[in-house]
Amino acid sequence: MGLKIIAELAQGFEGNPKQAILLMRAAAKAGADASKYQMVYADELATPDYQHYNLFKSLEMLDSDWGNLANLAKSLNIELHLDIFGVRSLELAQIIGAQAIKLHGTDVANIGLLKQVNNCNIKTIYLGAGGAQLDEIEIALGILSDKQVIALVGFQGYPTNTEDNQVSRVNSLLNRFEKNHNDFSVGFSDHAEPNSIMSYAIGAIAIGSGATVIEKHLTLGRVLELEDYEAALNPDEFSKFVAVMRDCYQALGSTSLSNNFNMSDSELTYRRNIRRHVVAKKYLDGGKTINDDDVVLKRTSSKHAVNDLGLVYKKTLKKAISQDAPITLSDLD
Repeated sequence: MGLKIIAELAQGFEGNPKQAILLMRAAAKAGADASKYQMVYADELATPDYQHYNLFKSLEMLDSDWGNLANLAKSLNIELHLDIFGVRSLELAQIIGAQAIKLHGTDVANIGLLKQVNNCNIKTIYLGAGGAQLDEIEIALGILSDKQVIALVGFQGYPTNTEDNQVSRVNSLLNRFEKNHNDFSVGFSDHAEPNSIMSYAIGAIAIGSGATVIEKHLTLGRVLELEDYEAALNPDEFSKFVAVMRDCYQALGSTSLSNNFNMSDSELTYRRNIRRHVVAKKYLDGGKTINDDDVVLKRTSSKHAVNDLGLVYKKTLKKAISQDAPITLSDLD
């Protein structure tokens, strides 16, 4: 699995279909792999007496608006991911063909919804792990046994303080659950202060810790102060963020525990260039068996000198070798 970058659009569309379209276009232009919205229906989230019920109500869009977004995503070659909060949003996500859904941290212990999600036709599930306890994550994974699950570490602190991220949790969750779940990986939800260098650094740290998904807020312009703008990047900043994250992931490489760690051709060339040659530390008589006191490593102009001490130790010289003369395989019995 390569690196996937999600443009977290969240509630930034503010219930406005045109705004939602602009956000998706910005995400695609910036190079994101997926655009993710919160599919909000007030009655799935709150009772009418809740203080933000009317805000949630204002975020609702028509089914046809969501369908149009799904069609736009196809035309832009970007995946459509959706946060769902209940049966209505889950069913619509399936109908319009969302490639993935996310269970927000508010639902990590929502057993009934977890079971419904496990029975849905969408394979990829993001599990919001910000604010979630270990036992809640374990129970959720047990219910989502038929799904590809990506646990997303990180939470929205408007923005999140650097020391509160606990990026090390990425590796901890991988070690704890990777072998016990059929298809499990970990991602990171980045909510760093957008004007700080940490807005790029924390995502890089997460990749180094094993995250294969990075979720980052995108807004049309922080100056507009749209919903969820506090930790969001502007489109041009997001484009740079995508490039940096992909470079960081590429820098991880594909190593192995073979003798040369699966070095690149460039590193193999570097190795050849830096290896010094085996030369006589002093005058050596012909017939002498070489030990470590007889040879030293130095750079020479020879094209055939040995550069591996292991090839000359305990070997016998066919002829005398002068001090500082390079030793070749032809010099050895």
